Amino acid sequence: MSGVHCLTTEAKTGSGAGEVFSRLPVGGFLKQSLIDYPGRISAVIYTMGCNFRCVYCHNPELVVSERLAETVPLVNEELFAWLALNRALLDAVVITGGEPTMHAVLPEFIRRIKTLELDVKIDTNGTNPAMLEGLIDDELVDYVALDIKAPLVYRQYVSICGGHCTESMLDRIRGSLDLLHRAGIPCEVRTTLLRPYHDENDIYEIARLIRVPFILQNCRLEKTLENSAGTVFAKEDILKIIGSLEPNRGNVCLR
Repeated sequence: MSGVHCLTTEAKTGSGAGEVFSRLPVGGFLKQSLIDYPGRISAVIYTMGCNFRCVYCHNPELVVSERLAETVPLVNEELFAWLALNRALLDAVVITGGEPTMHAVLPEFIRRIKTLELDVKIDTNGTNPAMLEGLIDDELVDYVALDIKAPLVYRQYVSICGGHCTESMLDRIRGSLDLLHRAGIPCEVRTTLLRPYHDENDIYEIARLIRVPFILQNCRLEKTLENSAGTVFAKEDILKIIGSLEPNRGNVCLR
């Protein structure tokens, strides 16, 4: 979360809508981003906690229990007040993590943001399709980025996400992908690449599954959950793969 600004970092309780808002664990806040929401100037909210333990996760302070204990949740009412004061400078809010859909209060959190007439993008690993469908049906999200870690095969997913991954989770990820195929809202599928966890065939296999824009991105090794010793893909190799995919499906790019 390089460059993330923090508001007051202390626990705060309230009542009514404020109480709901304060219960969402927010571990970081970026006041302005030009890259997290395509074509929009956005603020970025980082929720705490995740149901995966991806070896190359670059926000380990939001994931691992020992590090979570050192991350004091931000005062959400102050965060919401900042958004209200500065909404003229923004087009949108991105909610990422961690895994935002782990938290049952997320829909009410977003409802308060939508009162500011800001678009909302959510980044998700796809393991809660029921919540994702509710957010889309209630028009609470305007853009969804779905992280697909690998071909949807258990042995490959567990090698990246650790023992927290289950076959049931893979079924739910398939459900989220199917939902995006028919949802009719802007969306993308993203895959973070790192050898030896991925090879060229894995990229082709993932591309075969999806019918929405497909974003490939290299792993950032400067800070990862497992201090990964893998190797990033050469840019030229990724562009070659994209070139071979484009004639058949299009909408594939390197970010």
